[in-house]
Amino acid sequence: MYNAHHRSVVWRLLLPVGDFFSVAVSFPIAFWIVLSFKSLTPPPLDHLTTLNCFFIAVLELFFFRLAGLYHWAALMQLKVMIRLVLMALLGSTLSYILLRTLDAPPEDSGHFMIYLPGLLVIAGTTAVLCVSFRLLLRQLQLSVLRSAVVERVAYIGHSTRMNRVLEGLKNEGLTAVTIVGWISIPSRSIDPALMLTGSPEIGTLPDLKAILVSQNINRLIIDLNGVKDGDLEHISETCSDLMVGIMMIPWASDIWADRLGIRRLGGVPLMVIYDLPIGKLGNKILKRGIDLIGSLVGLLLALPVMAVLAILIKRESPGPVIYRQPRPGYRGKTFQIIKLRSMRLDANEGTGVTRAIADDPRRLKIGEFMRKWNLDELPQFWNVLRGEMSLVGPRPEILDLIAGLRGTIHGYNLRHLCKPGMTGWAAVNGLRGDTSLDERVKYDLYYIDHWSLMLDLRILLLTLLPPKNAY
Repeated sequence: MYNAHHRSVVWRLLLPVGDFFSVAVSFPIAFWIVLSFKSLTPPPLDHLTTLNCFFIAVLELFFFRLAGLYHWAALMQLKVMIRLVLMALLGSTLSYILLRTLDAPPEDSGHFMIYLPGLLVIAGTTAVLCVSFRLLLRQLQLSVLRSAVVERVAYIGHSTRMNRVLEGLKNEGLTAVTIVGWISIPSRSIDPALMLTGSPEIGTLPDLKAILVSQNINRLIIDLNGVKDGDLEHISETCSDLMVGIMMIPWASDIWADRLGIRRLGGVPLMVIYDLPIGKLGNKILKRGIDLIGSLVGLLLALPVMAVLAILIKRESPGPVIYRQPRPGYRGKTFQIIKLRSMRLDANEGTGVTRAIADDPRRLKIGEFMRKWNLDELPQFWNVLRGEMSLVGPRPEILDLIAGLRGTIHGYNLRHLCKPGMTGWAAVNGLRGDTSLDERVKYDLYYIDHWSLMLDLRILLLTLLPPKNAY
């Protein structure tokens, strides 16, 4: 059968190599297009040095990799193509600005990238060439590789992870996959909600050998959760005798399941959890840089709005305008979150600290408006500037309300592996205020496990929409 590891290496190599040449070639092509459109005589080609093309191509590949464009299984997914076009625009812009800064071109009124249309042409040329290269690879998949490999797959065990594996296997594109059905273990209970629709039972584990032969199975996938050692030994020996490939989903909690990998030490395979992308040094520096720029710009834009709101708060309720409250931050370290006061001064008297609810009688009139549009959160740009928060991350909970949550909510404390945010994945999905903490934690952990610049950008854009459950 086609070697999966070799296949992954090949595609991970082909994509960046193709993108490198596409970007390098797009620079002189765009130069020629724009000068021709302006009816100018193109300068000698030696003005477009190989060094400049190489420089821009390397920077573009850096941006492409940050955007996650080199997962071979997602070769032609629409969302990957959209990210490719956006990164081509961003990468071309930043690359050229840096290039101009390091090596300013001679004075030339015909220099095409002094104005925006020229910059868009080079970005568009880059995107067209990179997408075209992917279309070529896709055609190679369909015409050569897919027709060369046909896999008939059976599986043991029902779980959300198993369903994701089977869907991913069908969407790979490099092989023609048929999910024949599942094999049951008599002693193992089945949750009907986890059963894959349209997949039939083809037999039981004691009849494994006969099933594999009669159904012509060449790959068996096993979810090891709930499989006894004796059953696993029987499965392994039977598949070895029939030369049926085995794929195993390891015993593990769903937390960080996407981080699991295999490492060999002393010839012994170990199951390890790889570093989270949000915890890598380069990503932390990049995220902090964006936070610094975003918080400075945010403060400048928010100061006039906060000044008006402060006057309205003061008129309605004499007392302090700014409200400070202790919240758990990065790795549980407490910090003072800053907000515009949206409730009466006596809001917590008699009841203590409680969550805001719909039509909360403690709110000021201006407070209702501020909380509806998140305007009470504007001072937190200062928390971001100080490094206590990030623009995007799990929303910090009220310290007095989270006592004991570590033991009652699965994985709750893991949400403190990154800085809390002014907005977050849970918040933009309506999980805020008096909503399920279990669901909120699941969204927060998903964000930490799948962090990327594009996910942060998506959350920031969604934050601009009218918020849900803001009261």
